[in-house]
Amino acid sequence: MAGGLLLGAELPDPGPALAADPVPAPAPVPYGGALDAPDPGGSFADEQVLEVAMLGLGAVNGLAFAGVVIVSRLRGSSASATRRALMARTGRGVPSGPRPRDLH
Repeated sequence: MAGGLLLGAELPDPGPALAADPVPAPAPVPYGGALDAPDPGGSFADEQVLEVAMLGLGAVNGLAFAGVVIVSRLRGSSASATRRALMARTGRGVPSGPRPRDLH
């Protein structure tokens, strides 16, 4: 039934033939074409180099921080292990873990 509705529907007249247009209008160029033709004598200022270096340093710092967090999660003690160690302390101010041996 839906096929019959589609076949019986009249399409609007497309108007003048679009294929008869000789050349389509060019698309607008972003930034007025300035990106296609950079300044031939252009160079980076010291401030621009410093800004890019700081961005790179920030990215490296973020990656290093993420790496440390991942490694500490994989190799560090779990929260339950830390809790058990704290509960197993013998007295106030005595650190948990193995006791040093007396060498006397």
